[in-house]
Amino acid sequence: MGGGGARAAYQVGMLRTVARHYPNLEVPIITGVSAGAINAVHLAAHPGTFEEAVEDLARLWSDLTVDQVFRVEARTLLLNTLRWGLQLISGGMVGAPEMKSLMDVSPLRGFLGRKLHVGAGRIPGIEEKIASGRLHALALSTSSYTTGRSVTWIQAADEVEEWERPLRRSRRTRMTLDHILASAAIPLFFPAVEIDGEWFGDGGIRLSAPLSPAVHLGATRLLSISTRFDRTSEEAARPVVEGYPPPAQVIGQMLNAIFLDLVDQDAWRVERMNRLLRRLPPEDRDGHRIVEIMNLRPSMDLGLLANEFEFQLPRTFRFLVRGLGTRRTRSQDLLSFLLFEPDYLQRMMEVGRRDAESRMGELEALLDPDGARPPPPLPPAGRRPRRRAPTARSAGTGTQAHED
Repeated sequence: MGGGGARAAYQVGMLRTVARHYPNLEVPIITGVSAGAINAVHLAAHPGTFEEAVEDLARLWSDLTVDQVFRVEARTLLLNTLRWGLQLISGGMVGAPEMKSLMDVSPLRGFLGRKLHVGAGRIPGIEEKIASGRLHALALSTSSYTTGRSVTWIQAADEVEEWERPLRRSRRTRMTLDHILASAAIPLFFPAVEIDGEWFGDGGIRLSAPLSPAVHLGATRLLSISTRFDRTSEEAARPVVEGYPPPAQVIGQMLNAIFLDLVDQDAWRVERMNRLLRRLPPEDRDGHRIVEIMNLRPSMDLGLLANEFEFQLPRTFRFLVRGLGTRRTRSQDLLSFLLFEPDYLQRMMEVGRRDAESRMGELEALLDPDGARPPPPLPPAGRRPRRRAPTARSAGTGTQAHED
C-alpha cells in the first residue's frame, strides 16, 4: 500500500470490498510506505479475521480528524509560520529558532498509540501472528535523511534474510510507532523521526522500486493499491491552473512525483521482464520467478474531489493553505494529502469500495487463481485503454531482475 497522506483512506474502501468477499483471507506479506504504512501495520497486528481487521481499520479512519493528526490551534500554526520565516532570514545565525516541520504531529502519535494499543516499545500482535504462521513478513519503507538511503524495516519469520542494493537496504526490527511515523513523515510538513541514531522521513522519497520489498520477501502474487488517478491524454493536457503556478500547485506536483508515480513505472518494468521470462522454459530462467501483480487505482481524481471539502478545514489552517494558492488550482493535490476530515475520508472509502467491486472478477483471479482467468496484461508504454473504473494491471517479473 502506497502513500498519499489522507488519500490512504481510499485503500481502506478497497480492502473492505475484498474482505466482504474473502472474510477469512490470510495475507502473508504486507508492505506499506508513507500513509500506507498505517494501514499495513494495522492489518499485520490485528488478531482477528481479515474482515474484522479491515472493519476496525475503517473505524480508525472514520474517527480521524485534522486535529488528531496535527495541532491546528491558531497560535500554534502562526508561531510555526513565524519561526520558519525567522529561520529563513537569520542566515543560520546562532540562536535562531530551529524548525523541524511546518506541523506539530504529536496528536497523531497519541491517536495511533491508542488505536494500536501501544504502550512502551513494540506494537503488539505482529510478533504473535508471525509465530502462529498467519503472517510471514511486514515491511515499512523509510528514507534516511542522515545517509540518503532508502531503508525498509522488516519484521518477519526467522528465515527471511536482509537485502541490500545501491542506495537501498533492509533492516530487521520490531515495529514501533516511530517506524510508522517515520514512513509517513511528509517532507517539510511532518518532522523526521530518529531511529537508532539516524533521522528518517517519508519512505516514498528514495523508494525507486516500491514493489521490490514484497518481491524480496517472497511474494508470488501481489495486490498493489495506488491512490494516483490515471488521466487520459486529453485530461492530462487540460490545464488545472491559469497563469503562473502557485506554490500549492508546484508542491502538489512534487508530492505526486515522489509518492504516486513510481508504482506505475515499476509495474511497467516488471511486466517487460515477465514477457521475457514467459519466452523461456523454467529451467532456463536462472532462478528468476514470475510474480503476478494487480495494480488498482481510483476511478476519479481525488485532488478534484478535495475541492468539495476544503471549506471543512479549521479556519486558520484553511487560511494558511489558501495563502499557498490552493484556490487558484482546480486539482487540489496538495490539499488532498492533508484533508483529514471525516466527510472527505468517508467519500474516498466509498469510491474505493465501488472501484474494487467493479474489478472483482480480476481480484478473484488474483486471490483465487485456480480455475480463474489471469488479470489482463499491461498496455504498451505510453498507452492505456479507455477508463471503465480504476485501471487494473497485471505484471510479473523474475525475483532478482525486479529487485535490482
